[in-house]
Amino acid sequence: MPQKKGSKKGSKGKVKMITCKKCGFSFKPTDVTPTKTWVNVSPMPDKDGRVTITTMAVWKCPKCGSTVRGAMGKTKGEFEGKSKKEQLLDFLQSGQKISVEEIAIKFGYDAKNVEKIIEIMIKKGQVKGKIDKGIFVPE
Repeated sequence: MPQKKGSKKGSKGKVKMITCKKCGFSFKPTDVTPTKTWVNVSPMPDKDGRVTITTMAVWKCPKCGSTVRGAMGKTKGEFEGKSKKEQLLDFLQSGQKISVEEIAIKFGYDAKNVEKIIEIMIKKGQVKGKIDKGIFVPE
């Protein structure tokens, strides 16, 4: 499998190389001790409800001594338990008759979008039921 420029495959997956913009020297983030680190948390989770946490750092280039900034590593995790999709599936599979508007309020989405999501879940066979006049009716 071809590797992207600037990354190396390690025992734990890809290790992105840090490249100095001044001299072009590349090094692994683990090979040089950073002078400063901080954490960035993504403001929005991905489609599966996982939040990305990126550890950023500043290094001194071993070749020319200029300051280089970059990502040391990234982690994804579910910090609220199940993703919204899993929560919605559980909710719809509970056998309750409920309005699409109430579901939208509970999950913080627009009612039209919730209706579209439910229709897709019904077509895929993930949920059994139908939407009748704005009400989800389970089968």
